[in-house]
Amino acid sequence: MKRTKAIYIAIATLLIWYIFIWCKFYFFSKVFTQDKIDKEFAALKMNAPLIDSINIRGYNIKYISNKKNYTEEGDQFGKKKPYLVLLHNSDKNAVCFLNYFKNKTLANKFHIIAIDRIGFGNTTFKKPEQMNSLFKQEEKEFGNMADYASGIAVKEALNAEGQHMEEVRIVADGSGGMAGLQAYLYESISFSKVFLFNPDLCSRFFLSKFFSKIIVSPIMVWSFPRAFVSKHHDLLLADEYKDEKFEKLIKNVQFSENREATDNGYMYPKGFKSVFFLGLSKNEKEQITKISGEKSFVFQANDVNIYTSPEDVLKTILANDVYTLQFNRIK
Repeated sequence: MKRTKAIYIAIATLLIWYIFIWCKFYFFSKVFTQDKIDKEFAALKMNAPLIDSINIRGYNIKYISNKKNYTEEGDQFGKKKPYLVLLHNSDKNAVCFLNYFKNKTLANKFHIIAIDRIGFGNTTFKKPEQMNSLFKQEEKEFGNMADYASGIAVKEALNAEGQHMEEVRIVADGSGGMAGLQAYLYESISFSKVFLFNPDLCSRFFLSKFFSKIIVSPIMVWSFPRAFVSKHHDLLLADEYKDEKFEKLIKNVQFSENREATDNGYMYPKGFKSVFFLGLSKNEKEQITKISGEKSFVFQANDVNIYTSPEDVLKTILANDVYTLQFNRIK
């Protein structure tokens, strides 16, 4: 009798979990069309941001932008509004950043770009009908080119939006931290900063990895919402950087930052810093400092929810502009 009851409880628990997954990642998940965004901002009597896209090796990566620099005049050097690039965690999408576009201070100060990372939101993937011999395209959504496309997406979106000499501030959350670090390496270091809020950097337990592999397996993938499957694909992709590629990534970031400090260090009142880790655990900080040393990056505590408190994110950015050249600071 007890055994039968335990089986019923286990089945009920599994069913409740399954329903919860579908509710969170499908029924309650916001993926807006342009029409929905237009209506929401019309109710606020504000100009609506636009959904746009870039194409990278078979990926159609969507992003939301307020197109600020399309209507702004540049200064005497041609510089326009600085850019604020937003990268979401693996259980979110670009729509979760709409509060930034609704915040008048941020919307006036920045050319804002919120990117739907691979597998999430409106970003899509189409398997090529024929292989391009010059530029290899991906054959599946989370295949060999996914990490490249994820890392280059920020640079390509900035190029599409006309970024030239303007300052860039990249804000990444959770698993988006890896994409943020990769994006930093593709950017001009002098005027780019990356703020990693609660980045997920520690290696996962074996059982957690095994569970992700089960979810993305051909046998199981059809029974879960796309966003949930993409989350586990994203976690598995990040696992590669947390394990064998992590040290190389941190060293590359450190090298880029040190090179800029060596070339222009005399111009920085407190030294050049461009990578900010916010809300790391003790183990995560030790993992990084073991590779880079204590003084390479800025480590700070964090109690900010970047999706609901864009004004606090702005305060964090401005507070750390002391590490930036005077003429590249956010005004």
